Amino acid sequence: MSARALPALDRMLLAELVRLFTATLAAVVLLYLVIDFADRGSSYHIESWTMARALIELYADRGAVVTLQLAPAALVIAAALLVAQLDRRGELTALLALGVRPIRLCAPLAAFALLLGAGLVLLEEKVVVHADARAEEITAVLFHRWNDYGAWHARTHWVRGKEGRFFLLGEQRGGGFSPATIFEVEAPFHLARRLDGARLEQLGPGQWRLVDAVERRYADESIDETRAPFLLLALPEHLDELALRSGRPRQLTFGELRQQARLRAEVGQPDLEFRAALFERTAQPLLPLPASLAAVGLTLRRRRGKPRPPPLASALALALVLVLGLWAVSVVAHAAAVGGTLSPLVAGVIPLALCAGLAAVAFAGRR
Repeated sequence: MSARALPALDRMLLAELVRLFTATLAAVVLLYLVIDFADRGSSYHIESWTMARALIELYADRGAVVTLQLAPAALVIAAALLVAQLDRRGELTALLALGVRPIRLCAPLAAFALLLGAGLVLLEEKVVVHADARAEEITAVLFHRWNDYGAWHARTHWVRGKEGRFFLLGEQRGGGFSPATIFEVEAPFHLARRLDGARLEQLGPGQWRLVDAVERRYADESIDETRAPFLLLALPEHLDELALRSGRPRQLTFGELRQQARLRAEVGQPDLEFRAALFERTAQPLLPLPASLAAVGLTLRRRRGKPRPPPLASALALALVLVLGLWAVSVVAHAAAVGGTLSPLVAGVIPLALCAGLAAVAFAGRR
């Protein structure tokens, strides 16, 4: 095939891929939402127009979340169907007979996969993190399906400070926390002082004020208690070092996720879930490329030596097996990372490496 004809071929393949991807993604997202509503619909008691609007907002937010999660799978299915359709119409045989290498057919697919990865980053950062948090809030607050909402949205959190100091802090509001408790521990492990207040706020670098303060000092077997409208404290901690965010890791932007993973490690809070989510978020934009190439390569291998093209159902089944296998590996790797069995970095790379390996094997020796 001449070099002039290749751009036209790329445009044709890209247009067909976009059509298949759009139809597949819309179908799987709609199917998921319908099944979800059929499963949970009996628990949604619509007693007013406000509740009806909340339900519409809930499923709009869930639609955004599911779109992000299923877009790579939709691309895998669309890539396999594209090869099967070209084969059924005889176009694939003609292109191969003209000397077009199978890997060359993947050029528009690779370009679309990279664009999709970039689009998924923007969708997650600008829409999905907020939509996911809002959907969980509506489900818990308005429809009273709490699940583990309280575990991720606790009103207080523990923070390990400096110089043997521990904080039990309430919600962050402005430049402080309401309420707040400070424990000062001396070696080997003796509680020397406890400070309770309605609000702890930072006045400046190293300067804090505890409002409605109650100070208790512990010496031998006696306790001295002092109350004051406010108490000025010299603490080396900074506001940002104490400001742990509530919410699931997937409900944080990439910058917030990095900050929370670092901060939780510094203050003695569990951070594996956040570190695992951080590396998974980093690998996610790259995943559509090797996954879709693996789908194309495996679909091409299935036709080798067969007198007639495989049916579309065969290509669809192959794509679904690949998607389900990738999902299973991702779930197991995430669980291993959260459980401490695997490094979060390794767990985030495993699905990417698996797809890249499958693509390399599928295209090995193809001419």
